[in-house]
Amino acid sequence: MGSRTSLARRLAEDVRARIMSGEYAPGERLPSEAELVRRYEVSRVTVRTALRTLEAQGLVDIRHGTGSFVSDFGTGIRAGLQELRSISETIREMGHEPGMERHSRARRPATAVEAAKLGIPEGAEVLAVERMILADGEAVAYSYDVVPLQGFPAGLVDELGTGSLFATLSTAGLLPSRALAEVHAISDETIGWGPQKPVPGLYVLLDQVHFSRRGSAVAHSRTYFVEGRFQFVVLRSN
Repeated sequence: MGSRTSLARRLAEDVRARIMSGEYAPGERLPSEAELVRRYEVSRVTVRTALRTLEAQGLVDIRHGTGSFVSDFGTGIRAGLQELRSISETIREMGHEPGMERHSRARRPATAVEAAKLGIPEGAEVLAVERMILADGEAVAYSYDVVPLQGFPAGLVDELGTGSLFATLSTAGLLPSRALAEVHAISDETIGWGPQKPVPGLYVLLDQVHFSRRGSAVAHSRTYFVEGRFQFVVLRSN
């Protein structure tokens, strides 16, 4: 048996997979808490934690006294700001084909701003990667990532920026467990590249510093989501 958190995560992932496969249709009522307790052999607290996770992702609408229902989330790409997830994974789960094109990759000294964000000395070596993130071939975001190289496994440095950043950090034993994030509306013609670059350059910037379970900063990401091509879910607590 795993911890309550890991059990809730596995339950949420299974129900999410059933929703994405169409087994549970938009508007359909999910099995009751009691039924989920029996089906998965977990506690009611674990079930409620899993359902709140799905609600934060915008997949489930919890109606107190009535039950939990599958949200009509349409075909747009949607992510919950409350949960730290790979963008590629989110795109795939929403039924789209994720893609990535690397624009640049360079080992260089950290700037003063990067050093302050990552808690490293100014001038310490970092790897800076610029990537275009796609869904079904359409650019949905431009990501500017900086990873400190002190202590990073040398054999994995070349993999940074070739695919999912989270996947490479996970392989290196540095999977982020939390992030400090700032959200800004941005209009900047210098952001982005290529024929799909939006004009005008309107973006939602998610500026994040990712931390490992040990509390060390493992990456600073500035991801510019193209306006209108990505939806964010914010769960309001009463």
